[in-house]
Amino acid sequence: MMYSLPYAHLNLRRNPFGEFSEDERTALARVDVDPIIARLNDPRYVVQFVGEKGYGKTTHLLAIRSRLPGAGYVHIPEGERAAVPSGCPILIDEAQRLTQWQQFQVFRSNTPLVLGTHRDFQRKLRRAGRVVETIEVEQGTDTERLHRLLNARIEWVRRGDGQMPSITLPTADNLLKEFGPNIRGILHQLYTAFQNLNEITDL
Repeated sequence: MMYSLPYAHLNLRRNPFGEFSEDERTALARVDVDPIIARLNDPRYVVQFVGEKGYGKTTHLLAIRSRLPGAGYVHIPEGERAAVPSGCPILIDEAQRLTQWQQFQVFRSNTPLVLGTHRDFQRKLRRAGRVVETIEVEQGTDTERLHRLLNARIEWVRRGDGQMPSITLPTADNLLKEFGPNIRGILHQLYTAFQNLNEITDL
């Protein structure tokens, strides 16, 4: 049988492991941010999500922003500068790219902060009088969470009722052993696998 629509043979609208929009990533975030939300009424409080690129820092920030309509959010692109947003709390993704002057102003402000960063700012934040919580994002990725995340992406692009591919728990475990907490690397691997998938099956 021939299909005129890509991925129709898999009962999908598109490759579930391609690029997703910011809104989609927010909707699919599978992280527990409730304990952090409860602390963001303290103007001295800072939570920093520390980890390498692709480990889930942005996912945490987007999940928090979705819960707090008054939050200000900015992602600082590589090699560029960006203005610090207004709002409460202030969420800064790739905070290691703040200028020294921005760090001085933001760290000493009277606004709770949520940082996604490759660099641990704990000492500098404490000197600024902040109450700091540091979360190593790589420690939050286990097999069950990864399994839920991957299958949620597949479900998100479902075309219609009926069967569709899925990722098994053993496969999620093997991916975690191969890639560690590098979610981006796992998604890239699965993108290629789904590009070449000819029929509905469990991977």
